[in-house]
Amino acid sequence: MNQMAAGRQILELVRGSTNPDGVEHGQLFLLKGDATGGSVSLQPAADAQLPVLWHFNGRPFRLKLLHFNDLHGQISRIVRSGNVPVFSKIAGYIRQARLACRDNPLAGVLAFSGGDEIVSSPFELLTGSQPQSYQIHAGYRLYSKAGIDAGILGNHEFDLGLDLLAHAIRSDASFPLLAANLKPTPQLEGLYYPAAIFVLKGLRVGVIGLTTPAQARSRGGSVYEIVDPIPVVQALLPIVRSLSDVVILLSHLGQSLKSSTAPVSLAGDVELAQNLPFGSVDLIIGAHTHDSLNENGLEPNNVVNGIPITQAGSNGRYVGEVDILLRKAPRVAHLGLKHTEELLGDAVFENTYVRPLLELIRPHLDMRLGQVIDNREELEDSCCEDASYAESAWHNFVCDGLVERCRAHGVELDFAMLDASALQGGLSPDQDFTFGDLLRILPYTDTLMVCSLTGSELVDLIQDNARRIDIANEPHIERGFLHFSKEIRYRIQVNPLRSRIQALDIQVGGHPIEKELERTFRIACTSYFRGPARQWEEQTNPGTPMLIFNPKNEQGFDTGLIVRQLILEHIRQYNGITRQGGAVLDGRLVTF
Repeated sequence: MNQMAAGRQILELVRGSTNPDGVEHGQLFLLKGDATGGSVSLQPAADAQLPVLWHFNGRPFRLKLLHFNDLHGQISRIVRSGNVPVFSKIAGYIRQARLACRDNPLAGVLAFSGGDEIVSSPFELLTGSQPQSYQIHAGYRLYSKAGIDAGILGNHEFDLGLDLLAHAIRSDASFPLLAANLKPTPQLEGLYYPAAIFVLKGLRVGVIGLTTPAQARSRGGSVYEIVDPIPVVQALLPIVRSLSDVVILLSHLGQSLKSSTAPVSLAGDVELAQNLPFGSVDLIIGAHTHDSLNENGLEPNNVVNGIPITQAGSNGRYVGEVDILLRKAPRVAHLGLKHTEELLGDAVFENTYVRPLLELIRPHLDMRLGQVIDNREELEDSCCEDASYAESAWHNFVCDGLVERCRAHGVELDFAMLDASALQGGLSPDQDFTFGDLLRILPYTDTLMVCSLTGSELVDLIQDNARRIDIANEPHIERGFLHFSKEIRYRIQVNPLRSRIQALDIQVGGHPIEKELERTFRIACTSYFRGPARQWEEQTNPGTPMLIFNPKNEQGFDTGLIVRQLILEHIRQYNGITRQGGAVLDGRLVTF
């Protein structure tokens, strides 16, 4: 209900349907309407009468919350020899937790997903590119069968496009999706809600969902707006608090504006907590920045303004577990992360629900894209172990391909650069290269950024890059070493002291850089530029000169072109990973 009353948006409290495989004997109430205006009031529907608040009668209630986030389709670890179960272990753990408290009137379980469900995985292929080609949303289907009680819309849900996302929710999500700071949009009308109230065994649990605008994009020109979460929660929280014994924020905002693992926009969980009344929320369950918080118990630095904040990593590595104990007031009694690989598998779930999906995607994964070059000498440095030290034929192929394909799409470039860590695997010489190989090596849906640098700024960038190289007396960690397309050539003089490493004889387009210092160059890079290196950047020796380069600050813009799709086009253009396409060692980088 979107009508206005005295300048306020009116939210309607309506009855919902719980996931049939979720909370047992529970009730669901949903707040329906636009919560993004910063001023809201509540109008309950005639049949939406909540029970009275839970009353402490001398025995506490133990509420267990299970959560995961940013699964990114890692339902199984797909390898050439088969697959390693992941989500069936999570599903089994949820089932065991529910069985353990089924007959206890003072214990209950709720399970949540924090968003970013299947994009960047082979299972995304099953959604198709439009509703007409849709088969299944593997995440929503499996979460429904596993008994997930609520989820949120992560930024990568919008990668599908609003029409396809709406179709997926209608077809496969048996649980409510929440996003209080997403403005209403016609395609998603009635398919997401600002908040939900669960009633289980007499306890009322309010859940507000929040979505980040960072990295949110949509195919097909879909238009939507995600607003600042702080005023939204400030306005919505008093209503949800009045209806609930426990209040949880289910957030896909990211941990903090200072987070180094993913872009955070407007506010993260830390900034949100700082702008709420002290202790007004019982818990923030976070996502987006892939942080593994409180692995062995609640850490003091993760309590902000009296509000505990947690997050369960990414890619199915952990299941988060929180016990909230209610006496006269709720408090977090236990909080931690469970390693998924250590959990018992659920063979019935795996065989009944996961294996059929694996069979559906297998033909896609086995699709041949071409041949890999037959020269082991050129490829052995392309298997990632040495990609932060020496020239790499595989990285050369990708960098040159980005330039060529961008120009084919009408995006003019002078050259491209790529993190060494952007390629997550190597190549086998003289082998067929399949679509599954491409997904294994380029698992993420990063888009292509274009930014501008002067020749003088480029010198600083290349000098900084040289100092990020692997050196003999240190173990390899991700420092953000870059590879460049063939337009850039230079030598690195290595030194045991990182601060003394130098880049020499830099050339751009065949010309010494000294002749191009005033020229402005257009450069392509990925939207997740040097993301894995941010922790090293924060901790490195202050005596090492460093350039923290952010493409978005350098007159940069996101082209919307997906890097993996561009490389797929390049592979098809040259019938594989070939010398003609750029898979050669041509001396563009020399270390000595």
